[in-house]
Amino acid sequence: MVADFGVVAPLTRSAELVSCPIGPGTANIAAGPAMTREQAIQAIETGAALAEKALDAGADLLATGEMGIGNTTAASAIAAVLTGGRPSVSPEGARRRRRTLARKVAAVRRALEVNRPDAGDGLDVLAKVGGFEIGGLVGVILAGAARRVPVVLDGFIAGRRR
Repeated sequence: MVADFGVVAPLTRSAELVSCPIGPGTANIAAGPAMTREQAIQAIETGAALAEKALDAGADLLATGEMGIGNTTAASAIAAVLTGGRPSVSPEGARRRRRTLARKVAAVRRALEVNRPDAGDGLDVLAKVGGFEIGGLVGVILAGAARRVPVVLDGFIAGRRR
């Protein structure tokens, strides 16, 4: 299942695409919160509902993945908050270009300074420096855990470094 949780430009309708946009892309995390707390909850609930639908239809395994632009920056900001580590960025997302990496690290650093996400409140972290697609992935993972169904994590944004 491929789901659109909210890209900036409208996508062409397709039978293969589940359209469930939370908004027209998240906001610039270097200038303020990515989304409201309510939008973060909506993204999680939407992801969980999609997973529940697949499980009710007979799925016995959930797999996460994503495709996006700039979401390694958001995932890197989340990782820095949750680990207490220095801001960095996944080189896969920046295609290992030195200038791009430096610009993205600066964006993560600025996002953390501007938003001050609370590491003890995962929803606060998601709302301030995450993305709609990351919220959707959280919902899929939580639904899998609630139903005791294995969840495969693919990629840095979805849960692990490649």
